[in-house]
Amino acid sequence: MNSFKSRWESLAPVGHSGGRYRVYPDHPLGFFLDFSPAGHREVIIEAPQVGPHNHELPPFENIELYQTPIQDGLRIVLVLSDDKLINSFSVMCYDLAVRSQTTAGPVAALAVVIRALKNWSDLLKWRAADGLTYSQAIGLLGELMVLETLLTEKRADPVTLIRGWRGPDGDARDIGFNGTRIEVKTRHATRSVALKISSLNQLDDCGDHVHVVLNRVSPADQGLSLALLVARISNYLLSQAAASSEFERKLELAGFDEDSAISKRTFSLDERLVFDVKPDFPRLIPSNVPLGIVSASYEISGPILDKYKTTWESMIEGMV
Repeated sequence: MNSFKSRWESLAPVGHSGGRYRVYPDHPLGFFLDFSPAGHREVIIEAPQVGPHNHELPPFENIELYQTPIQDGLRIVLVLSDDKLINSFSVMCYDLAVRSQTTAGPVAALAVVIRALKNWSDLLKWRAADGLTYSQAIGLLGELMVLETLLTEKRADPVTLIRGWRGPDGDARDIGFNGTRIEVKTRHATRSVALKISSLNQLDDCGDHVHVVLNRVSPADQGLSLALLVARISNYLLSQAAASSEFERKLELAGFDEDSAISKRTFSLDERLVFDVKPDFPRLIPSNVPLGIVSASYEISGPILDKYKTTWESMIEGMV
């Protein structure tokens, strides 16, 4: 449970009369939790020293969003009107604070908050309309399978591992820590061994040691579902407040919905293959494509991959 949700629960008995509570006191912006006079959960974000400029704020369903000037600054208020969205709202507010926390000052922090609000508006609209597709759910399942193995094998402390899971933040890297990057691919076991690469940056090492992990899965009546895997990882992180909050944030960004049908479909992990992306690995990266090519997606398959097969144990030796 992130600090926003737990704090609201502690403030609930007194509601609006209890006054607002500041979280992250060292943040360049003021983040305050409160209850509105009508009893709804409320977040107040105050940006000092940014001038009384109005910003275009995105629309939300069931979240009221408005801005008012304060002395030499701006106040943005978010009010949740539908208690069914308490968890998503809490995680969204936590995400706004986390993303903007390490910026240089109030101006930069406010810009990050405005961009993040637009991203969340789009995300919540998409989730309400569509939710995860089958391929997206399979991809998320595969990433979490790898993440759970790293956590249970204690390859790094939980906070490092959860922060190193970067896919939900829109990073080209799936999992990265201690100078190693793991790109996770998940494919039905009935299909051929192949790696689908979605960008020129995905296998660009940028000074890291890159591996590709291919999970080959099959539908199974008694297998592992996305919802069960999330529950297992969440339970593992119960005593790790920072890692648990970060995991919850990234699940929201990934579009996970524990009640959706796709989250309850079960699969078995039939095989896990690991490939070492050495300098001569067959890949397209910015440094080896003709000038003018700025994006590409492609598939790697065939006997050439056998040359780069390694083991899970060999891969993790370089991580610790």
